[in-house]
Amino acid sequence: MKPIQRIVVNTLAILLLNMITGTGLADNAQEADLLPMIQRNCAPNGFEASPELYLVYYPDVLTSTNPDTAFACSHGFPWPEDTHVPLILYGSGVRKGARSANSPSLEDISPTLAYALGQAPPRSVSGRVLREALLPHGPRSCGNAPRAAMVLVMDQCRADYLTNPQIRPALAFARSELMRHGASYANARLSYAGARTAVSHATIGTGAIPGIHGIINNNLRVGDAFPLAFNDEPRHSMNMFNLLVPTLADVMDLALDNKPIIISMSAYGRAALGMAGHGAAFDARSDKDIVLKMSKDTGLPYTNGDYFHLPASLTYSSQNPIRIDQWLAANYGIDIQTAQWTESTVIVDKGPYAVRRDNVIRGPQGAFPDGTTFTFSHPIVTAGKTPPTSTKQLWDGSYPGNAYFDETLKTPFYTLWDTDMLLRAMESEGVGQDRIADLIYYNFKVLDTIGHAYGVNSPELYAYLYTVDYCLKKIVQFLDRRIGSDKYLLVLTADHGAHNAYGDRILYAYDLFDAVEERFGENVILNDPNDGAPFDDMLYLDRQILGEHTLAEVADFIKSRFKEHVYQVYTKDEIFQSTP
Repeated sequence: MKPIQRIVVNTLAILLLNMITGTGLADNAQEADLLPMIQRNCAPNGFEASPELYLVYYPDVLTSTNPDTAFACSHGFPWPEDTHVPLILYGSGVRKGARSANSPSLEDISPTLAYALGQAPPRSVSGRVLREALLPHGPRSCGNAPRAAMVLVMDQCRADYLTNPQIRPALAFARSELMRHGASYANARLSYAGARTAVSHATIGTGAIPGIHGIINNNLRVGDAFPLAFNDEPRHSMNMFNLLVPTLADVMDLALDNKPIIISMSAYGRAALGMAGHGAAFDARSDKDIVLKMSKDTGLPYTNGDYFHLPASLTYSSQNPIRIDQWLAANYGIDIQTAQWTESTVIVDKGPYAVRRDNVIRGPQGAFPDGTTFTFSHPIVTAGKTPPTSTKQLWDGSYPGNAYFDETLKTPFYTLWDTDMLLRAMESEGVGQDRIADLIYYNFKVLDTIGHAYGVNSPELYAYLYTVDYCLKKIVQFLDRRIGSDKYLLVLTADHGAHNAYGDRILYAYDLFDAVEERFGENVILNDPNDGAPFDDMLYLDRQILGEHTLAEVADFIKSRFKEHVYQVYTKDEIFQSTP
């Protein structure tokens, strides 16, 4: 039996959910829209997997499981700070300079790409075609259709990063070229509450809202356990079977006899898998697409060879030394064991894809535009760590577990290497070199890791955005040279934003969980962070232990006890109240 038989599109649930909540998006800063956003994240076809209680915290609250590992900022709330994202379309078939006041969401990307490429979208899409961003003639003839479509996701990029005068100089190319000569949206927002990596990347890939595609959180309930939504059985296995509906890549690849080149890459598997989909597991006729996570343990691209393909250009050997430390030393002159990332770091790109006549990356040199100065210094890897000996790139039931390169994910140097690996794969595979449109997905994950570590609008994040902007320029230059400036369609967006928390606005999981269990029974909460389960806005309760107490009682208790942090609590009954 093919594993893909687990992928079921519940048509009735799709139609019902759209009738209940609609596909339009109101101003999500208003309380009236909170419940519809949560409903889109907890669909009727996922009732058993949905939580008993859905908590909405105040916008400036940070939730954490451990005081020693608290992030400087976080996301996941249904407020604008977390859900307002940039959205720009650029290239073939796009209205140049178009500005729209509409409020699209990420589920609109997949049907828009399908329309622009003249392909049928997945039947499970709940988004719409963004026709206002496209030229009026509709899908082009075969002779003029885009030869490649590329989606770039800037992980945890708030929409105001492109407009905030305090940091927008860092994204000069994105503003002057992509926004100016593309179509952009000032009010793009997530239509659902789950502003998280796995949730949004699956939405981008499928064109469906979370309650339909099944990825409603980074972790999902399976019985009484809460494994990762992807890579769950076991970890690092690149398991994608919790994604319940096809992606655009799945259906387009099959419709065109596997002729499209499909590439999806991220430092995290849950981002790459959500966008690309199921690879060879989708159908008996499906081939193995290039879907890669980047291993922090080996410093190399990594995948599961049962479902996906590792191209020769990204296969490590002594003749192909592409490991991150070797690549950075050879192409940027950076020794990650001794170099530091500081506010005065200047990077010179001498690699094969360097931007012509502008290959030097200079950050803000220690000052914000208003003159506020700053300094910082961070190692690329901790001194004294032992470099890995493993060059494992394919899943075989084990994983190295070295984590030597973990800290590189909090520096711009990782993005330089990661972008080069993407372009290396695109070049070797011949993306855009024939009339069959190819699909490329890429996730700038380091924006998220730096944001979590140092905070929204931190000096580190501001300095890093200069590297993002350089890599955007590098990618566009590559596409222009290899495919042609009028032969590709580019989408630039984010999976979510983020919010800071200050002082006593941090709520520690054990405080809330311990209080609930003291009042309603020991072990009444199934996703207890003390047992290694995730803690966020979803609470799963053991109904037997809860006994005669109602969900409304628990909700009222939480709202009263934690009124300084918790804005609202919705019960499962309220979430599904319109469902027959």
